[in-house]
Amino acid sequence: MIRKHRSTRAMIAVALVAITAVGCSNREEGGDATSAPSTEEPTTEAPGGSEAPTTDAPTTEMFGDMPSPCGPATDAGVPTIAEGQNGGDTLRLGTATDHGYEAAPGLTVEMLDAAEAFAGWCNAQGGVRGLPIEIVDLDGKLFNVPAATEQACTETFAMVGGGWVFDNQMYPRFHECGMVSFPGYAVTAEASLANGRVQPIPNPPNLKPASWFLWAKQYQPEAIAKPAIIFGDFVSTRMVAEQIKATMVAIGGFGEPVMIPTNPSGEANWTPFAQRLKDEGVTMLSLVGEPGNMILLYKAMREVGYVPDLVLNDANHYSEQMVAEGNAQATEGIRVRTVYSPFEEADQNPALAKFLEIMAEYNPDGRIAGLGQQAVSAMLLFVQSANACLDSNDNVLERECVLAEAKKVTSWTAGGLHAESNPGGNEPPRCGLIMGVVDGTWQRVYPERGSADDNGNGWRCDDEQGAVAIEGDFGDTSVAIDPTRPN
Repeated sequence: MIRKHRSTRAMIAVALVAITAVGCSNREEGGDATSAPSTEEPTTEAPGGSEAPTTDAPTTEMFGDMPSPCGPATDAGVPTIAEGQNGGDTLRLGTATDHGYEAAPGLTVEMLDAAEAFAGWCNAQGGVRGLPIEIVDLDGKLFNVPAATEQACTETFAMVGGGWVFDNQMYPRFHECGMVSFPGYAVTAEASLANGRVQPIPNPPNLKPASWFLWAKQYQPEAIAKPAIIFGDFVSTRMVAEQIKATMVAIGGFGEPVMIPTNPSGEANWTPFAQRLKDEGVTMLSLVGEPGNMILLYKAMREVGYVPDLVLNDANHYSEQMVAEGNAQATEGIRVRTVYSPFEEADQNPALAKFLEIMAEYNPDGRIAGLGQQAVSAMLLFVQSANACLDSNDNVLERECVLAEAKKVTSWTAGGLHAESNPGGNEPPRCGLIMGVVDGTWQRVYPERGSADDNGNGWRCDDEQGAVAIEGDFGDTSVAIDPTRPN
């Protein structure tokens, strides 16, 4: 019985992690991804917008199209850190994961791997103006978030680049110790709307990215007539399913979604669900959960001889599992949205190439995944904000000062690593792209590069409808709001 209980909890955890963040991808790459990143210098523009000669390429360290925020001490000297706000002589940044949960070892460890690689890269340049970064492993072990929060309070200056599945459990202690956070992802409404934090790819429960559904409405209008949403019947996955439904309603033109709950620990037999889709004539399907269940459902749909015209899922389904041997034939045709540059296009994206280069050099045994890109985006935003704080605060690093500088950032791409977001305004990206399994491999489906729908960087953007306000009861966020904090 104990083994069964642990297995159930582990599957719930994996299902929750699968829907943690806007743009979250569990896409893992093998050695090929890290062995051949682009080594071309980033192109620059001369005054007036014309391309500059390659000899004029920047000589400073770059991350995509942004100069590295890391470096040695300035003439002001090595910064000091506000008293009582750090656990040692180094700049200690805590990265939250649940990798120590024994029933699902390694859960989100790719974020810690990427944070450690970033620290190695940054420290090789001098750190944060001479302050070396030290990454502190804030392992929540899924159900031990309060203890990990206490560790953050006593040992770190800030929480950067990670996330916990049950992230609402960090409150109110997070506020009591004056902690600040630059999370890689947020799961609950509390963590998504809390103060004391800035998220590089915001995920508020009441404002949702819409580019994937706008694409479906424009290019597959017949398929959206009868959508269905399959979800694990657990509070967090149910909430995400309701948010997807509300997004369809806000956009308009979609039929009333059929809501189909499943056992949150997984189903032994997916055939009844496939048969229901067939019997009810479902034309569009989204599944809130992890890729393994999507694969099993796909195989069941093939067996009953019915696959909806459009299977459109969130970014976590952009996974190597989908195209693994024995799965690619079943999953042919799936469509997935993402706001992160696809790994298949590293040779066209200097920021993604740099991410892979950093992982290969500073943490070659680390996992390569979309969650790692989210961690690095958070690290870049933190260091940039720390520099701005030092400029305005007499070379003293202080938590609320760093946070205040981050809140001034209203346009953020992490050097081109992902679509533009608004961290300061807590608004998700209004751009995106669609990946799909085509002939057994992941390929870009939309927008076609160079087409009228391409914004010039490979994204389809819609300033007016790219993110839509939705309505619904998505949880009580009062516990995560401290009105006495300046930020």
